[in-house]
Amino acid sequence: MGLDPQGMLLLAALAETGGVRKAAAALHVPRSTVSRRLAQLEADIGAPLVVRTARRFALTDLGTALADRASRLASVMSDTEELVRRSKAEPSGTLRIAAAPVLGEDVLPEILGELARKHPRLTIDARLSVEYVDLRRDTDVALRAASLEDASDVYAVRLGTSVTGCYASPAYLRAHGTPQVPADLASHACVLVSGRATWRLRVGARDEAVAVSGRVRVDSFRLARSLAASGAGVVWIARTFAQPLVDRGELAPILERHWTSTPIFAAHASGMPPPPKIRAFIDLAKIAVARVLPA
Repeated sequence: MGLDPQGMLLLAALAETGGVRKAAAALHVPRSTVSRRLAQLEADIGAPLVVRTARRFALTDLGTALADRASRLASVMSDTEELVRRSKAEPSGTLRIAAAPVLGEDVLPEILGELARKHPRLTIDARLSVEYVDLRRDTDVALRAASLEDASDVYAVRLGTSVTGCYASPAYLRAHGTPQVPADLASHACVLVSGRATWRLRVGARDEAVAVSGRVRVDSFRLARSLAASGAGVVWIARTFAQPLVDRGELAPILERHWTSTPIFAAHASGMPPPPKIRAFIDLAKIAVARVLPA
């Protein structure tokens, strides 16, 4: 026996509204259509689902049991229709974006420029910070270069991979020697960003947090890079961010076989599929990150 899904949705409407007239209004169909479909559903099942008199409308025990399941079907159908609607909608409203300064400065200009050009109904609010933001409260989507929190309501799309390594100026290395293994960093001046006193480096067959120290602490990777180029010490930064100064001879890579890779994600807490504005951002971010961080 195959039950008509439309008949089950009608039963759910009857149970929710309490009568043929109200169910017809809720479904935007004539009362005769409701009565006909209900009769057909009862015929298919081979048992009455409602008790109808001039003064009374009530579900039978079987009708009540089926109506409970039918209401779940109605909920699934409603969620499915919302999913389709969201997938087709034009991005609009305000898109709040968070990113780390180095990554954001490299990839956001291209992404935001295209968003503004393609979607005139979209307002963009982008903020750069080394601190993590709460995706559930004040940010729609974030570019993150790190592992993600283990949460069922946070969704992430991997965009690429960033390689992070150690650099120092040639002058510093001539004066203080070149570290040969990560443990050697303990005897070198390191430029620390946001007070981070451990750097993730490859030691043996695994990544380890290597303790470092230094008298210079800043809250800007750009400032840390400039300080290292001036001879202030060793810095731990993304390869793409260091490369322009390496090309000019202002920085030299060190401990290269111990460098580590970090996945780049676009993360959000807006459900799946994401709203059109977030989906539009992610589509453009894939292109921009692939250009800035080629495989």
